[in-house]
Amino acid sequence: MKRILVTGCHGLLGQKLVEVLNSDFCELHGLDVHKDNLFPGRRKYTFHQIDLTDRAKVLDLLQEIRPHAIVNTAAMTHVDACEIERNRCWKVNCAAVETLVDSARRIGTHLIQVSTDYVFDGQAGPYSELDRPNPISFYGKSKHAAENAVLGGGIDGAIVRTVVLYGHGRDLKPSFVTWLVDMVRNRQDVKIVTDQISNTTIVDDIAEAIRRIIVKKRTGIYHAAGKEILSRFEFAMKVAKAYGLNDVYIQPTLTQLLGQTAQRPLQGGLVIDSTERDLEMQFRTVEEQLMLFRKQEAMLN
Repeated sequence: MKRILVTGCHGLLGQKLVEVLNSDFCELHGLDVHKDNLFPGRRKYTFHQIDLTDRAKVLDLLQEIRPHAIVNTAAMTHVDACEIERNRCWKVNCAAVETLVDSARRIGTHLIQVSTDYVFDGQAGPYSELDRPNPISFYGKSKHAAENAVLGGGIDGAIVRTVVLYGHGRDLKPSFVTWLVDMVRNRQDVKIVTDQISNTTIVDDIAEAIRRIIVKKRTGIYHAAGKEILSRFEFAMKVAKAYGLNDVYIQPTLTQLLGQTAQRPLQGGLVIDSTERDLEMQFRTVEEQLMLFRKQEAMLN
């Protein structure tokens, strides 16, 4: 039976992977900086509370576990904070990945690194796996550097790029969808940009893509995201429609008017055709994503 380690196991994607990679499939280990185990009593699951930037502890743990595969979902993802706290961002998003690469090389581990469409400049999206990255934010630069560490590390490494990820999980900050629904239900105006174009992605699809990459032991770059390319504003309007809400409270704006610290790629998004063919799966449309999201929401209430 395979041993698999999921880093950042208390994040949105990490939690979904713990759910998807069940005990019939593998012996699962979760690593997170936060102390409380969110999955007590789960069969064939061991939780490790470690800071991924503590190189010595991480190397020792991986030498002890000797996982067949590592999925690194841990990251500093607040784009503006990354622009300000660059040293911290680099430690989490790049240096920690270099540690995982070093360990994977020593013990022969398959490493799957989760990345982002922010490695592109947003001038001519959507982008395929063959397009050349050109990040315009420090967050994007740190994630691109992590990609290079994996791809050039002499290991069996895979990069999974995704975009606008949302879904349900325990003890998480509200997702864009949850925040939007709460605001509109309370009749509060929200300003949503019309000039940021990309896919949207429900976390279930990314977790399934990663599971298939592990099973097939794939390497290289994979784009994993929802089927449609649309603006954040168009997505917000679809969310309102799915929930039967009055969209009058959703007001269009432009990115430059928000005064954000870091630059955002505007014409972004990911081409997913190659991933769908190779992994033999279909990513969901926005309507299908929201249908699943609402079904899971109902089960939680």
